[in-house]
Amino acid sequence: MRSPPALAPVLRTTELRAIESAARNLPLMERAGLAAAEVARSMAGERGGAVLVLAGPGNNGGDAFVVARWLREWFFDVTVVFPGSVAKLPPDAAAAHRAFIGSGGVSATAVPVGWRGTLIVDGLFGIGLARPASAEYARLIEWANASGTPSLALDVPSGLDADTGTVYQPAVRAAATATFIALKPGLLTGDGVDFCGTVSVRTLDLEARQLAAARGHRLEWAALSGAIPDARPRRL
Repeated sequence: MRSPPALAPVLRTTELRAIESAARNLPLMERAGLAAAEVARSMAGERGGAVLVLAGPGNNGGDAFVVARWLREWFFDVTVVFPGSVAKLPPDAAAAHRAFIGSGGVSATAVPVGWRGTLIVDGLFGIGLARPASAEYARLIEWANASGTPSLALDVPSGLDADTGTVYQPAVRAAATATFIALKPGLLTGDGVDFCGTVSVRTLDLEARQLAAARGHRLEWAALSGAIPDARPRRL
């Protein structure tokens, strides 16, 4: 007998917050930043090209600082743009900022004039965004979209509502999204599918039982076809 097809969990923001709270003693931000940095390294190539990291005022910005720290350790030319206030960062993001600065990193409040590179990392806003970005961050999003440089979004593209797929313009049009813990509905519905690019899920080494409470799941055709004898996709 064939095994039942695998179901990929899809979690809403409230469910994700509960998982994060239960795992608060784990270094989830460090894990997320390292996982996303590995995706960024693959996208930028192994030769240490120039990467621009956009860091926001919350924990998504903290993830971005971790990404930047790892990319610097791997000898990439990293420029971090952080227009926010260090004093207002959440505790974990503030710790990630300190670690980045302590490793020799520096940040600017605006994109350097004439910057050119191979990749932009979007760490401006994550799953908590439920309104359009303020003017200073909107300008960064518009610049990234107009730059012609591929963007990697951390968790969700900035400007995308993670629960509904609604896009609050401007929003980052990502070439790829490294999403953490599990899929979000907004990556699969509404306008989200046009903004997230290629999505990869980074579970951050959480155990399957910690994701078992998910009420939503995505059934992949590859998994379903393996459970149905002689299954063929319908041709339109």
